[in-house]
Amino acid sequence: MRYRENEPKDPRPMDVWNARVYFDDLSGAKNRPVIILEKRGSDYTVLMSTTHGRHPNTDIRLYDPYEVGLDGSSCIRTDRLFKLPRDKVNYYMGHMCDEDIEMVSAIFEELKQTRAYRRNIY
Repeated sequence: MRYRENEPKDPRPMDVWNARVYFDDLSGAKNRPVIILEKRGSDYTVLMSTTHGRHPNTDIRLYDPYEVGLDGSSCIRTDRLFKLPRDKVNYYMGHMCDEDIEMVSAIFEELKQTRAYRRNIY
């Protein structure tokens, strides 16, 4: 893992980290930015960021993607929470701006009401 001076060594809520994320169909995986929502047990709950929004009803554009080194077309997939162990979280990219933190926090509060989240099966 690579660390820069003053960079957190462990993910914190509303940080953006690069992580290894499996495809929806589990046919493979790809390194991509994720937003850390919480640490739950030994895993991290995250939302994935993508530049290829394919779900217009659930993909949300970031207010300031440049704050964390993302492309201007970056959006968050809100249709699915991901659970990642620490060894799949690669390196720190940055901490989101206040507007994005407010938006993601509200989305996460809604996702916490889902059956999958309550049963920890996501």
